[in-house]
Amino acid sequence: MAGIYIGEGNVIHLTPGGGQEIRLGSSSSLSKSSNNPCPNCGHRPSNNGVKSSCLACFLNGGTLLRYRYGVSVAYLSAEGPGGHCTCTNSYPPETVVRRAIFFLENGYPDYDLVNNNCEDFALYCKKGSAGEGSRQVSMFIPRHSVTCLLL
Repeated sequence: MAGIYIGEGNVIHLTPGGGQEIRLGSSSSLSKSSNNPCPNCGHRPSNNGVKSSCLACFLNGGTLLRYRYGVSVAYLSAEGPGGHCTCTNSYPPETVVRRAIFFLENGYPDYDLVNNNCEDFALYCKKGSAGEGSRQVSMFIPRHSVTCLLL
């Protein structure tokens, strides 16, 4: 999962809802039922779209990774494929947080695993565009797995 840390232990992120959060390698159900929201953030697994969660609900037992922006080409090369960095610069933190809060309050296009997932949301908040495709998705769907023939 990818999201935007907005401070004070809170993360804004895009979710497919229904308690199914897509993680690298699997989908995992959040442990809190929709009848028992998180006492810290009010997180309910049945909510979908952009939401704010405490860091514990966002991580759901997973590991926190920080994606680095504006690294050197040498650093990027050393990181190798599947790394968590890019040479592209990010907007300043204040702008990124303001964008995430805007989408939380005003909505964002519906979640789509391939075309509009949590990583796309975070990249849009950080860079103003979703980028060249989700690394999460590309790890599971081989680039040449589908061949189309148009007649």
